[in-house]
Amino acid sequence: MTEHSARIRLTIFLVWLTGILAAGQFAKVAVSFPLFREIYPGHGAALGFLVSALSLMGVLFGLLAGMLLSRLGFRKLLSGALVLAGCLSLFQALLPPFWAMIASRALEGATHLVIVVAAPTLLGQIAPPEIRNTAMTLWSTVFAVAFALFSWVGLPFVARAGLPALLVLHGVSCLLMAVAFRRILPRMPRRELPPLRFAEIVTSHVTAYRSPWIAAPAAGWLFYAMSFVALVTVLPDYFPPESRAFLSGVMPVSALLVSMTLGIALLRVLPAITVVIIGFSAAACFALSLAIFGPQPALAVALIAASGLVQAGSFSSIPALNHAPRTQALSNGAVAQTGNIGNMVGTPLLLLLVAQWGFHGLVGFAFLAYLSGALVHLWLAALRRSAAVVQE
Repeated sequence: MTEHSARIRLTIFLVWLTGILAAGQFAKVAVSFPLFREIYPGHGAALGFLVSALSLMGVLFGLLAGMLLSRLGFRKLLSGALVLAGCLSLFQALLPPFWAMIASRALEGATHLVIVVAAPTLLGQIAPPEIRNTAMTLWSTVFAVAFALFSWVGLPFVARAGLPALLVLHGVSCLLMAVAFRRILPRMPRRELPPLRFAEIVTSHVTAYRSPWIAAPAAGWLFYAMSFVALVTVLPDYFPPESRAFLSGVMPVSALLVSMTLGIALLRVLPAITVVIIGFSAAACFALSLAIFGPQPALAVALIAASGLVQAGSFSSIPALNHAPRTQALSNGAVAQTGNIGNMVGTPLLLLLVAQWGFHGLVGFAFLAYLSGALVHLWLAALRRSAAVVQE
């Protein structure tokens, strides 16, 4: 292995660790939520903003982050976002008043957005063709890895050292990663572009979401994000209490394992979008199996595991469908936008359906979400074929 290829692989590994830290911005609150409820009593439903405030920035500014990336470059954006993320996590460790904690979470959402747009775009640019699918699949595992780590390692650490210690550890890790990026990432040339104008922002949104190439990964990711966290949160309630904690950890890990094994294997022989459609279709079939056989733990794990193919194929499809750095950045921005929309609406919608129809509401939610993901990709693939015929 040459020094250059070793540096590239080290950079890919650091980008993956950065993604885990970004996902940890969700996980550190989600897995410790009962402790936050004790620290901030009397706030009721407003406590939900401790999680959802992080998604708001992605909903509003996902594509804008992709446009800024074209102007500012990876090195400056990633290191700057990590420094701010680290400082905010250290501030949160002081357990400030509730309003200040919410404000810090909203600002943290901006850093999360920058990372989840810039990091996978960087991967798509630096990974050699022979390992690009593996690198993008590795990136797709960051949420599963982060939630597993914060559940299985973070919670015991909190039990010994306290919640502020976990927040300090996360903050220091972000700052150390910022230093690492400043040292390993070279100054990359970027195009000199004019300042952003409102009309350009609007036009870019229209262009991105009208393009069956740029929008395709984001369109499917909406249904994945809407279902993944919601099902991992609600499904364990239908199993015996003694197995719920175990299943909560196993389900996201099963998706990770499928993504990194079967997902990578299929990506070597099939187009990325085909792998995504297979994943959505398999998950829809397992949802129907739950309707027939009831809440069986093995079927629940298989349902989430099948979505690992959606993870693997979705991020690999971004550089496969979009070859220019600008369109890759826009596509990653759109994924961040639709992913945050899915995270915001998925769990409340599922809880509403479960309150109305019980387990049948959960099964219907899962089946329709996964079926919609497959159908939207089939539709966009047909649009791409039609456009190619017209161009010829």
